[in-house]
Amino acid sequence: MKNIEKSTQVLREEHRLIESATLAFADIIKELERDTALDRRRVWEIVQSFKTYVGRWHHAKEDFLLSMVRARGGCSAEYPGRTFYEEHQRIQPLLANLAKTAHEYLQAAHCTPELLVRSLRDVIDFYPGHMWKADHLLFPLGDELLSEADQQVLIQQFDWIESVVGSDIDEQLRAIVAEFRPKPRAA
Repeated sequence: MKNIEKSTQVLREEHRLIESATLAFADIIKELERDTALDRRRVWEIVQSFKTYVGRWHHAKEDFLLSMVRARGGCSAEYPGRTFYEEHQRIQPLLANLAKTAHEYLQAAHCTPELLVRSLRDVIDFYPGHMWKADHLLFPLGDELLSEADQQVLIQQFDWIESVVGSDIDEQLRAIVAEFRPKPRAA
């Protein structure tokens, strides 16, 4: 199976982008707490891009992986499958609130960003634990249980998700994250 792309490899790479986005959110919080004037439209755009990426792209793919792992007897209805489904349900209100507060921040030029900061923190607090569980429990389980044919089916499902959501949403998020978190220059 070394010659084919694994679904878990794709999802791990997506986790790195989510990690970069949450670090960008932390940088945004620092700037807002310093009363730095940020481009409100770009803040709103990173939030919208992140919401689409994780809500419609990444978690949909994880759900396909969960279904396949469960079908292969890798988890019960209780754990770890249910935990991931519950977390995917729990993140939806956090993403909706983040989008709402980012929109309010965009619209109200003279408002304080306290609600946006709180929403950003909620998302930052959620993702490390969720990604750790996936990286250390779900993905190794998938790697162990899924056949080459299973992997090919999942990759096809992932491609379908990307065609529905937009095949460049990851590049859009990566580009805007880079604006908030430029790579350090080599010495």
